[in-house]
Amino acid sequence: MIIGAVQRGVLLTTVLAAATLGALGWAGPATAPASDATPPHGRPPVGEGQPGRLTLGGTWHFRAGGSDSWRSVSLPHDWNARETRTNRSGVGWYRRDFTLPRKAAGTRWIVRFEGAGHRTTVMLNGRVIARHTGSYLPFEAELTGLQGRANRLEVRVSSIRGRSDLTHWRPARFNGHGNGMWWNFGGIHREVSVRPVGNLDIVRAQALPRQDCAGCPAQVEVRTLVHNLSGQVRRARVGMTVEGRRVVLPTRAIAPGARQEIVGHFPIARPRRWGIGRGEMYRLDVDADEERFAPARFRTYFGVRHLRKTPGGRVFLNGRPLKLRGVSLHEDSPVVGSAWRAPQRAALLRWIDDLGANVVRAHYPLHPALMEALDRRGILVWVQAPVNQVQNDQMARASVRRAALAANAATVLRDRGHPSVLAFSIANELPVPISRAQIDYTRAAAAQVRRLDPTRLVAIDRVARNHAPDDGHPVFRAVDAIGANEYFGWYRGAFPPHPPAGTDDLAGYLDTLHRKQPHAALFLTEFGAEANRRGPIARKGTYAFQSRFLTDHVRIAARHPDVTGSMVWNLRDFRVYPGWNGGNPKPDPPYNTKGLIGTDGRKKPAYRAIRRLFRDGP
Repeated sequence: MIIGAVQRGVLLTTVLAAATLGALGWAGPATAPASDATPPHGRPPVGEGQPGRLTLGGTWHFRAGGSDSWRSVSLPHDWNARETRTNRSGVGWYRRDFTLPRKAAGTRWIVRFEGAGHRTTVMLNGRVIARHTGSYLPFEAELTGLQGRANRLEVRVSSIRGRSDLTHWRPARFNGHGNGMWWNFGGIHREVSVRPVGNLDIVRAQALPRQDCAGCPAQVEVRTLVHNLSGQVRRARVGMTVEGRRVVLPTRAIAPGARQEIVGHFPIARPRRWGIGRGEMYRLDVDADEERFAPARFRTYFGVRHLRKTPGGRVFLNGRPLKLRGVSLHEDSPVVGSAWRAPQRAALLRWIDDLGANVVRAHYPLHPALMEALDRRGILVWVQAPVNQVQNDQMARASVRRAALAANAATVLRDRGHPSVLAFSIANELPVPISRAQIDYTRAAAAQVRRLDPTRLVAIDRVARNHAPDDGHPVFRAVDAIGANEYFGWYRGAFPPHPPAGTDDLAGYLDTLHRKQPHAALFLTEFGAEANRRGPIARKGTYAFQSRFLTDHVRIAARHPDVTGSMVWNLRDFRVYPGWNGGNPKPDPPYNTKGLIGTDGRKKPAYRAIRRLFRDGP
């Protein structure tokens, strides 16, 4: 039985309980590693979740497609973490022999993958238990068919893409497609865990606090998804505990095998306020009690803050107008690729803290442990569904729109409990002109976000172009915020020394965009310049040019009354695809060198310039 992200018919994983290795074209190993079954141990790095979760770490065995040899690896893992020449998509196989702790009779076990890229098939003792598509979204499955003490988990991961892919649809040298705006990493790049469950399982529990005003009492809505894994109707009574106060909801009957979202509420008369630089968090414990059986349990954390957008596009947090400064980022390490662990996250957080940034952005859901750290720091996050530059001919396909909506829903359902989430962006840089299919998707996705989480901004990120007729399109009335990805003075517009780095173009564009979409909160979600060498300030690709470019654009955004915030592109250099030049006359492919920090971890001069602006003001 598959445990996936389900909401009103959105199912991201597919049951293939009867499938066999041969039916999937699974190429069995010529030689297999010796059985070394060991138990899972240790807690996952994510604080939120069910008690009893154990990391299925230790030694895994990996075999690349086309190879008969296995080698030992540990998770998280990308098989092309250090590759910089071909960006070749492919297939890899992972295997882990394991034992499970002894539990009471009737105990079931769930396995959870925080992320694997891109298409994943999971097998237990030779039979398929789950399939999933999507690199940065979690999925779960019940470990059905456990045999005795030792069992074998096998995972086939494919990074091969196609024209209808949501992020990496561009043609590539190998396997047809696979290029995108970031490297096509392949592997199990986030943690795998297992947990014991009884008849009932709490799949997720999330708090959505609301306030009528910044100083008002809070009404906290808790949405708890309960799954009945048994073959009988079960009567569940959900209880919620916050700081010693317990609220018990009426008993609900849940059909065999069904999931039911149970909604409860409780007030907080004088809430501690979560805000920028103040990560005030509450702990919430939820249980689903069933007579004569141990209850299912889930622990999560939430923050109370008042977020408001005015009809004129101004955004207020806790009664104060927002003026944000921050960075975009990619989970790309020259050593481990996207398979980040605690050291990579810790380094990132040190840079963010040192810069004085108070908002971050990425093209996909960030690691959940990183989201929790940003919650605790009081740093806002512009969360983006992994729907990137999908072309009009593909968006016209109903199956592609369904996949995009599924990815959008899964993103919201994973992250709506985090107080750091400022906005859910439904797409990045969809093409112009706007097509009928784009209109349909934009309206459906915006409505979907509001249905799943009415407490955040609904956003979309767009390429900024002067005199673009689509900027005034009425479909954008469906969103609360528009992110402008602007490169005036780099890819287009005037160049230094007169006027400085395209600032005349930028200021005029922002005035026009506000006039055309007066309801929308405006953000600069991208702006940047490649820099990989020393040289004069007027020469593109130099550190001096980058410093001036970023300084000019941060100042324009900070002084413009209709811009709520700006996010520098990018915090650190990252891989894109072979041949990338990014507008740099002397590029360093495949790296996008618009980062404030180089691949070697050294800070460019622009880092210090941005740090001064962020900390001292423009």
